[in-house]
Amino acid sequence: MQTLLSNIILPMPVFWIILGVAFIFYWRRKKKASRYMAFIALLWLLLVSTSFIPNLLVKNLEGRYEVFSENALNNTGKPVYILVLGCGHTNDLRLPANNQLSVAALGRLAEGIRLQRRIPGSMIITSGSRGKEEKPQATVLAEAAILLGVEPQHIMQQTLPENTWQEATEYKRIFGDSAQLILVTNAVHMPRAMYSFRHAGLDPIPAPTNHFIKKGSKRNFRSWIPAACNISKMGKAIHEYAGMLWYKLGE
Repeated sequence: MQTLLSNIILPMPVFWIILGVAFIFYWRRKKKASRYMAFIALLWLLLVSTSFIPNLLVKNLEGRYEVFSENALNNTGKPVYILVLGCGHTNDLRLPANNQLSVAALGRLAEGIRLQRRIPGSMIITSGSRGKEEKPQATVLAEAAILLGVEPQHIMQQTLPENTWQEATEYKRIFGDSAQLILVTNAVHMPRAMYSFRHAGLDPIPAPTNHFIKKGSKRNFRSWIPAACNISKMGKAIHEYAGMLWYKLGE
């Protein structure tokens, strides 16, 4: 239900719904109302396809957690586990494991490997179910990590979770709070992920990656040119806000 609702309120479905209402009004010979709804549809498309509002919504999410710092680790003697959340894959056996991962999943894994190399003795935990594929995403992530130089004994897997909420509860079931947990996911997704893990009774250290908004990106006239990448950013932001709302309504 959550996925269905979030998909309905994504930018392009909203555009087509409003435009469809405009056509209904036109068919019923209510031309004034039809023109009004068509104008709203075009205005909506302009707002979501230029950068200002998508960037504003994404920046609000990405700005809540800083990039991981080793100073965040406590000198408690507990082991350090680096949990890389899943984000899409395909079992195309023609390709090496790293090329079977989505761009976002590969970015998360790269950050997990970076942290594992900087923190002696730490373990990477890969996460994700098989979905409609033959192998679980956790397994493909683990195979890709090995291809990229991580020793197999430094990798563990949780292969059942299908979403972030399940990733949190499954980690708690398997590992409890026996280790310091570093949570790796997209910066835009980190607020919802942290909410899920805290609700499960865990207190992970955030390690956001795959940032959309980066310092040094200067605004110019091209920022106001409609582009598909802005619609994509808007969609990801709406998905995260809708997910957070769904979690809170379920409390």
